[in-house]
Amino acid sequence: MLLSLPAAGAGCGRRAPVQPNVLIVVISGLRADHVSSYGYRRATTPVLDTLASSGTLYEQAISPAPWSLTAQASLLTGLYPSEHLAAFDHPVLDAALETLPEKMKTAGYATFAGTTDSLAGKGNGFFQGVDNPVEIQPDQQASPDEGAASLETAFTGWLDGRRTAGSAVPFFAYLVLSNPHLPFNPPGEYRQKFLEKAIPLPRLEQISQLWVPFARQLMLGIVSLSPDDLAAMVSLYDGEVAYADYRLGRLVDSLRERKILDDTLLIVTSDAGEDLADHGLLAESSRLYDSIVKVPLVMRLPGRVPSGRRVGEQVQTLDIGRVILALGAPPVQGAPAAPAAEAVMPGRAIAISEGRFDPTALRYYRKLAPEADLTMFESNLLAVRTLEYKYIVTSSQRAALFDLKADPGERVTVLSSQPERAKDLSSRIAAWQSSLKAGR
Repeated sequence: MLLSLPAAGAGCGRRAPVQPNVLIVVISGLRADHVSSYGYRRATTPVLDTLASSGTLYEQAISPAPWSLTAQASLLTGLYPSEHLAAFDHPVLDAALETLPEKMKTAGYATFAGTTDSLAGKGNGFFQGVDNPVEIQPDQQASPDEGAASLETAFTGWLDGRRTAGSAVPFFAYLVLSNPHLPFNPPGEYRQKFLEKAIPLPRLEQISQLWVPFARQLMLGIVSLSPDDLAAMVSLYDGEVAYADYRLGRLVDSLRERKILDDTLLIVTSDAGEDLADHGLLAESSRLYDSIVKVPLVMRLPGRVPSGRRVGEQVQTLDIGRVILALGAPPVQGAPAAPAAEAVMPGRAIAISEGRFDPTALRYYRKLAPEADLTMFESNLLAVRTLEYKYIVTSSQRAALFDLKADPGERVTVLSSQPERAKDLSSRIAAWQSSLKAGR
């Protein structure tokens, strides 16, 4: 795999195409704090790090939702969950909503989408506007790598078909890799790549198969993980991340080999992270801690995306489509040529994330622990985040305030000591709600 990328940028005199190709790679479940270029202690993402060095990395990219399907719906529509309404009890993207692939198709693009996430496919409305949809079903195909290799083959085969046909039409492609999700079972050499302490192979195999039922029992305190078991689980997660990064590298190489890499706006991000026993949670999809909603975001397009830039300003992933549409809009016939605009994500002083409770999980919790206080699992959540603080409030009117600088792990609420700051952030909610488009 070729990891070195040309450092062409605006300062190198390279002329970017008027309508660049666009490739979005969503590594579902990837949390920012396990990416090496975001400061993680392990070298989990050499390919993504190299892309960042020749493009722009956003240090504070916030997802509007903690569940993959809901977050992907926001990325594809530019809408908050309260607007598109794709959630646990309605896991469907409404056909009346105009999606990014539909808009790109209108702008003259050929469209391709592929996913290894069975929840967000054609049956749920996620392929609207896609000419060439590919759904990989890892469970049905007994895939050893969650379908990642099959998705790569489908995409490169489509690229070759375009080349054979001599197509000069730019393409828009949206690929979702679901490797870093529970169960953490990385293939081949990636299984033990990050293990720092020997663990019996039978036990490692057991840990690699732990799934949602175990996660829910862990959250209720019915089962537990020893420190060694937890360390092994985190190492397996990092192995999944590294394998997804390897597949990303092969996708990058496929563009380079076809001599279209530098003509392609390449965006790598995540929909939402994955809990790793943070706050006693594992694979919980409704919490709004940074371990879940803070995701990586890297963009690369020589001549249009600044090279080697790190942006500390807060952004939200639902704005990615705005950048793509600005770069991919066809030139107006007869109008004078305008200078090529740089790809710039709009900054957000206030980022909003919404977490809806999972009715199916709640029923399971009630069956397992009928006497337990399940308030935290039967409430919706809303987070208001700045670079310094995060205010979280539930639909049952419980609230917490976290100092993200002093307490990045969001362990201790400072609500009682800073009531005025909490009041100020709470006041932003009404303004945000008034700006929403009516839910469908």
